[in-house]
Amino acid sequence: MNKVILWDLDGTLIDSEPVHALAFYAAIKDLRLKLPCGFYDELLGVSGSEVYSKLVEATGLQLGLDEWSDLKLKHFGSFSQRIRPITGIPELLRKLSLYGILMAVVSNSSRTEVDLSLNGSSFRDNFQFTISRSDVAQGKPAPDGYLLAASRLNQRPQNCLVIEDSRTGAAAGHAAGMNVIYHPQAPDLDPSRGIQYLPPCATLLPLIETFLISEDLSYE
Repeated sequence: MNKVILWDLDGTLIDSEPVHALAFYAAIKDLRLKLPCGFYDELLGVSGSEVYSKLVEATGLQLGLDEWSDLKLKHFGSFSQRIRPITGIPELLRKLSLYGILMAVVSNSSRTEVDLSLNGSSFRDNFQFTISRSDVAQGKPAPDGYLLAASRLNQRPQNCLVIEDSRTGAAAGHAAGMNVIYHPQAPDLDPSRGIQYLPPCATLLPLIETFLISEDLSYE
């Protein structure tokens, strides 16, 4: 079958956001920084380098990017065993693999974070490869990661389905010219145009099957 599925990782395949939050706040505690109210809530789907830039702007952090990244990564590694798959995802991936669908992961997390997140998972072998923020010049919302994945799979963008839980990631898939399912963990009352919005309570498989048998899932 000449169509592929490109999955976001954090919040889409695995419930890793709480672990990212634990690692972030542990690093903040180490540095004795004070954050503006609601600061972390605005970081969903944002790449590590952009998080760092926002952190410098908000707190005057003196640490360099590499030092900050190493500190957060140390804490992420210590909490990573708490990461669990999103309910129903392992079974869905197995079913799609039985269909013969090629799939890959495109994440805004670093290579080390991606590998830590998937270590020991029951479904890593369902993917042809993983692409991390470390593998591209620009992270999401730029389309670089998704375009690289399509190139590696020898597919045109219109033959790719992107599944994302954040607006940032959905924008990246849309910018790549791909079909996008935006499936957040919390309801979005004003989803972006040009993508297919799937509420949290809905199931992915019917929309995926629609993509596999149709010409185009996107809409204006």
